[in-house]
Amino acid sequence: MLLAFPANEVEEMVLLVKESSKQASSKTLAWEEEEIPLINLSQFLQFSRPHRPIAQENLPIIEQSVALIVAKDDAPYAIAVDRYWGEAEVTTRPIAGKIKLPPGLFSCALLGDGRVVPILDAVDLLDWALADNHKTPILTPASENRQTVMVVDDSVNVRRFLALTLEKDGYLVEQAKDGIEALEKLNANPEICAIVCDVEMPRLDGFGFLAQKGSSQFNSIPIMMLTSRSGQKHRQLAMNLGANAYFTKPFHEPELLEMLRSLIKAKVKV
Repeated sequence: MLLAFPANEVEEMVLLVKESSKQASSKTLAWEEEEIPLINLSQFLQFSRPHRPIAQENLPIIEQSVALIVAKDDAPYAIAVDRYWGEAEVTTRPIAGKIKLPPGLFSCALLGDGRVVPILDAVDLLDWALADNHKTPILTPASENRQTVMVVDDSVNVRRFLALTLEKDGYLVEQAKDGIEALEKLNANPEICAIVCDVEMPRLDGFGFLAQKGSSQFNSIPIMMLTSRSGQKHRQLAMNLGANAYFTKPFHEPELLEMLRSLIKAKVKV
């Protein structure tokens, strides 16, 4: 999960050595000739349902665990995070609603690609993490029956919207930005049981993807086309190439989900 800290709250970043089991399990960090408390966010920020990270469009600047040195009551603390993606000027937005915000969360950042990222207040987060009376969330075990659906679309906003729609219905979601990446994801993830695919995409479009998929070992995976192309010739071409269903944008969510469920159920019976 991508999180943001105001840059002025972070005094320094320190690499955490992965191969050092002592450092990995320690609750303190050696910094400027003293031992300071080390807070690992993974102990406190947990999901109450099975979760898979969303694929990022870019690579992290530091692909390694990092400790953010922050000050609380004029004393230094270290907050461990999995990796560092970078620093950027962003537009911030308040979070409005009747539900009380979690401890340490005070706003959100709107990134240039449309992603909304929570902004954390380091001091409030530390107050909550260090308190003796905070409750650790009760975790539900990851369900082995959750099915994986791949969304293929060159629009990042469409992919995210579809991913949210599918995740609300209980699916795990893989994302691909074109047909070539979709074929790579199919090879890497044999658990994909259905595909929702656009037609107009760079490198390899939806029709090209249908043709290559039909001649591969993935031919049995049902595929639904979701596109702005509403013409009968495009629909017929897609069905001739092996598509199992054809929807045009904007789509009716319950209808699409019902068709997806029926296609997966039919594939399982086979």
